Amino acid sequence: EESGFAHLKKISGNFLTKSKTFKGICKWAFTVCDGNETGSINKTELYAGMLLVHLTCAKYAGPAACYPPKRAEVERLFDAADDDNSGSLDQEEFNSVMIILCSNITSRILTYYAILIIAVPYLASWALGFINWFGTDDAILKFDATFDQHAPAALRAVVDIVPDSLWATLPESIISLAFFFLVIPKLMDVIDDVSFKAAADAVVVKEEEKED
Repeated sequence: EESGFAHLKKISGNFLTKSKTFKGICKWAFTVCDGNETGSINKTELYAGMLLVHLTCAKYAGPAACYPPKRAEVERLFDAADDDNSGSLDQEEFNSVMIILCSNITSRILTYYAILIIAVPYLASWALGFINWFGTDDAILKFDATFDQHAPAALRAVVDIVPDSLWATLPESIISLAFFFLVIPKLMDVIDDVSFKAAADAVVVKEEEKED
């Protein structure tokens, strides 16, 4: 009968984790972390290897891959992957853990670029329209007139250097940045929570198998 960890590995696989590039990255990371060349790594080395894999994937996948899991989650998967209870993982077991830990990178990439290309422009426009509904445009125009009348000449000269087109797009840029710094991290946390809950379930199944 298939163990919980083996089942989790099977359903976690995707086009990224099945690619030759990903397998090559895992092999390289394992070799780097296995400094004493014993053919196995401990929990600390597994976490270091996971960071190497994530940082390397980030070169290809962008910021979506820059959210490595917490150390506690990695160590729980270490225990689940350690089939022979040796206290270490070989290359194959290491690859299995990386497949599970990196399976959510694909979801992150899709979420990140969907927000970047589709959601942010529409949400920013909607937010500006909502803000303008309260008469913000009039307030800005009044502030601009007051600034021109009372601001020091040197400060007005500095402001005049900035192109009008930049000032026109500034509110939308601020709102877009707010989405990136507030919304995207929360969505990444949701994706990670779903992924790590599945990993935690695999650990529970593994512990139950040991008790039996």
